[in-house]
Amino acid sequence: MKIIIQTPDFRPSASLKEFIISKVSKLEKLHQGILSAEVTVEKDNSKVKELIKCSIIINIPGKDEYVKASSSIFEDAILKSVENAKRRLQIRKTQLLVARKKRLKEKSK
Repeated sequence: MKIIIQTPDFRPSASLKEFIISKVSKLEKLHQGILSAEVTVEKDNSKVKELIKCSIIINIPGKDEYVKASSSIFEDAILKSVENAKRRLQIRKTQLLVARKKRLKEKSK
């Protein structure tokens, strides 16, 4: 799986890049067909508090998955978005299994 990290507002440290790669690479265990993951981390300074936004686009054959999360800390925003991605991938896998069972049932009739 290829992991693309984009940070338009700042230059990320090596430790932040390693953290992103270590967390996002675990998604490959949930779905074998993942081609790539595009991780975007942005700072939002428009409000009184500084907010960190993290979004992940998971490229899978068929429909891509898009998840996002925000927090005041880089690591927390990344962890939240990875958890959301895990949830979406598990839902997708369940939907595929149900559809496969339905097809097999119809075929056997």
